[in-house]
Amino acid sequence: MSEARLKPALTYALIAANVAMFAVELARGADVLSPRLEPLVELGAIFPPFVREQHAYWRIPASMFLHLGALHLGLNMLCLYQARIVEAIYGHFRFAVIYLAAGLAGGFAALWFGPANVVTVGASGAVFGVYGAFGAFLLIRRAMIPREVWQPLARSLGSFLALNLIIGFAVPGISLTSHVGGVIAGAALSALMLVAKRVPPPTA
Repeated sequence: MSEARLKPALTYALIAANVAMFAVELARGADVLSPRLEPLVELGAIFPPFVREQHAYWRIPASMFLHLGALHLGLNMLCLYQARIVEAIYGHFRFAVIYLAAGLAGGFAALWFGPANVVTVGASGAVFGVYGAFGAFLLIRRAMIPREVWQPLARSLGSFLALNLIIGFAVPGISLTSHVGGVIAGAALSALMLVAKRVPPPTA
């Protein structure tokens, strides 16, 4: 990989964009720790009745950059930062496609398969799509990755997905459908890229 591809510039830009939108939320009256839902809905949160009745599908991409408080934002951005290697693997453009497609898939999953009257926001679907892309890479390129490198990476990824699945079932208000939709979309799209040999094999 070239030195330029190893720099996760887009990952940092996405983190900055999410933080900037959180600043907008605060300026519109949201609370740092326990924000009211009204400012989020005004800014573009997914509220299924509004989306369906008003055909406001613009809310699906908008909701990807909104968060329900500083803790929600911090956890999502920490997970995205920890997965910055995915940008180095796929390159800036393909990483952007994976991130945005997974975020949209997560939003549509929350809209059509989630609770009917629950407000949904967050980058979780997109972030889970990034982890799904990493999982696809580990599976499809397994033969090219040394065993001593592959095993801890696979265990770490599996633990992350399992833990978040448990949290999604246990904690009210977390959109598990968005997570599942995002990870499936990210894994499927990146698998197509890998099978089509659009992504170079790992090099030293």
